[in-house]
Amino acid sequence: MFFDNVTAMIANISSQLQGIAIGVIALCIIIAGFMFFLGEGMSRKAKSWLGFIIFGAVLVFGAATIAQTIQTTAGF
Repeated sequence: MFFDNVTAMIANISSQLQGIAIGVIALCIIIAGFMFFLGEGMSRKAKSWLGFIIFGAVLVFGAATIAQTIQTTAGF
């Protein structure tokens, strides 16, 4: 009973975070795209931003998959 509630809560939170993350990721990619046009210094900064954006997206969307895998494996 307890683990069912915790599992449902985690699934709910992760789905809400994924919805928010899509908008934030799109906005950051658009900003990084504009930074490429603003000169060499900003272009270098934009390249590092893209790395962080991709890493963050993998974390947000991978966390839900990892949580589901742990839930299935542990039998909760």
